Amino acid sequence: MFDKFLKLKNKENNKKGFTLIELLVVVAIIGILSSVVLASLNSAREKARDARRKSDLKQIQNALEMYYNDCGTYVVSLGCNGVAYGGGPWGGRYGGWLNSDYGSGSFAKGLVDTKSMSSLVVDPTGSFTGANAYMILVDKNKYTIWATLKNPSAQESLTINNCYFSDWDNYSGAGTQNYCLSN
Repeated sequence: MFDKFLKLKNKENNKKGFTLIELLVVVAIIGILSSVVLASLNSAREKARDARRKSDLKQIQNALEMYYNDCGTYVVSLGCNGVAYGGGPWGGRYGGWLNSDYGSGSFAKGLVDTKSMSSLVVDPTGSFTGANAYMILVDKNKYTIWATLKNPSAQESLTINNCYFSDWDNYSGAGTQNYCLSN
């Protein structure tokens, strides 16, 4: 009788835990769910970076317009007529990578130095040159600013056809610039 009691007791103890198969199924489900969540987060991060890029270009555009109102040109220089910031001149045009120093200081630094912009604007990845960096080209009366969006809508991609300068639409050192603003 005591042996029967021990056998029943052991059967009850065996039923309290999960089987190995049950545990593996739960782990697999958790793995699948976490991969779906991570994929969604990466997509949301890219969309947030693209929104920031568009916002940055709008901020640069506003700074250029403020500078133009003060100096009558988009060629940024200290005191409106000093040495121009950025690369150039190339046939009266200046520009290049927005944050790259071409000897006279970066174009972005020029906008800050002239109080047209409060701080440097840098791509969300922190790039100053290369596929994720901003590019700019200006002359006395016109400008174009470029960025590379990772997930552009069809309408955003069409901006590239409507910008004044097209010099850096597909500049090899910049990847594929697929978004721009012009006056």
